[in-house]
Amino acid sequence: MATMDIFEGDAFTIVELTRALENIPYKPALLSGSNLFSPRGVRSRTVVIESRDGTLSLIPFSERGSAYEQQVPDRREMRAFVCRQFKKQDVLWASEIQSVRDFGSESATQQVQTEVAYRLRKLRQDAETTFEYHLLNGIQGLVKDPKDHATVVNYFTEFGISPAAEIDFDLDNASPASGALRKRCQALIESVEDSMGGLSAGAVQIRAECGSAFFADLVAHKEVRETYLNTAAAADLRGRVADEVSFGGITFRRYRGGVGFTVPTDKAFFYPEGIEGLFEICYAPADTFETVNTLGQPLYARTITDRDRDEWVRLEIESNPLPICTRPQVLRSARRT
Repeated sequence: MATMDIFEGDAFTIVELTRALENIPYKPALLSGSNLFSPRGVRSRTVVIESRDGTLSLIPFSERGSAYEQQVPDRREMRAFVCRQFKKQDVLWASEIQSVRDFGSESATQQVQTEVAYRLRKLRQDAETTFEYHLLNGIQGLVKDPKDHATVVNYFTEFGISPAAEIDFDLDNASPASGALRKRCQALIESVEDSMGGLSAGAVQIRAECGSAFFADLVAHKEVRETYLNTAAAADLRGRVADEVSFGGITFRRYRGGVGFTVPTDKAFFYPEGIEGLFEICYAPADTFETVNTLGQPLYARTITDRDRDEWVRLEIESNPLPICTRPQVLRSARRT
């Protein structure tokens, strides 16, 4: 018969539970599985971000013996941001494991571990959905509260950056001018390149996360269809179009959201891919003595036992993430019409 004393063993410490949580097979989502955001563990809940507004300017010719043109010093701004916490728990009651028996080669501890792993897997699925929610807001330069979608951090506002105006893709135009859509794509790419500064020396790859109506009108657009005609991909136009299509140097993807969040149906969000250091997500350590001053992990798991009546054990997960776009001026948005 299994007893609650099982949870006093080494298999249920915060280290072992967190390690087990990390070994649970990962269920990739669109942004979470793309490795767009580079993970970085930090040792405290507060992260300081520095903005250096370095400017490049042409140096004019000078007469011999005249004064030197003075270099304008870089303007730096620093802001402190707190890694926000989300956590969830499940309760395992003694009555739920009272019938666990030792049979075969499997011990009571192993059977309880199986039940704990099952419940941790369910908690992790909720955590993965929450991470995806934060990354979707991260490509917009925002941090929002999943509870009410209130904006917690707006990196544009924090660093005094004016976001680019939303682009009208005019996808409902029944008679668009020849090449108009391709020109919009090219103008968007060049605009992003101008905003990149020295972050990228080569060609910039742009991806768009699209709402369903935006994507449907895009793939039905005359220019896009003509691009695919007489190619191996023309067969795609006869059936259900894939959820991703490339046109005008931009990869467009229909974004399938999670519970209570997605890309608005008539919108699209654009961001550069493959730029090192552009997107990061910081993880602060858990609120325990065991993890204080250690590098934060994406997700922690621990058990809390009922010390008074020995009736239950709480399984808890916790994360302290802060998604960051280090140069939000490169982000773009568009509407269908």
